[in-house]
Amino acid sequence: MTVFEDARGPNVRELRQAQRRLSPAELKALIADYEAGGRVGELAKVYGLHRTTVAGHVARAGKTRPVMTEAQIEEAVLLYRDGWTLHNLGQRLGVADQTIRRVLVERAVTIRPGGRRKVGAVA
Repeated sequence: MTVFEDARGPNVRELRQAQRRLSPAELKALIADYEAGGRVGELAKVYGLHRTTVAGHVARAGKTRPVMTEAQIEEAVLLYRDGWTLHNLGQRLGVADQTIRRVLVERAVTIRPGGRRKVGAVA
């Protein structure tokens, strides 16, 4: 346990993690790595930051990248209509299930009810 002292006297508190401040060069490299396709969680580990800190730096820099290309969205719509699940589509396209769901809703695709179907049930 670390004891800190100031004008009010000793203060006892435990520091969970020291703050990590990026230099301008490190921040520039972080943004470049993000634009090159680095994932927020991976970048957090590389730069010794929390993932929300990485996301904050990226947002302040005004950088975004499309999660799915137009071709991937069209493929997702077709495959979902052919019976693929959100989970299977997410695995195939390398995105989260909820991302697939959001894109399908934006394209006015009716989302099927969740859960497992009984064997032999008619769709």
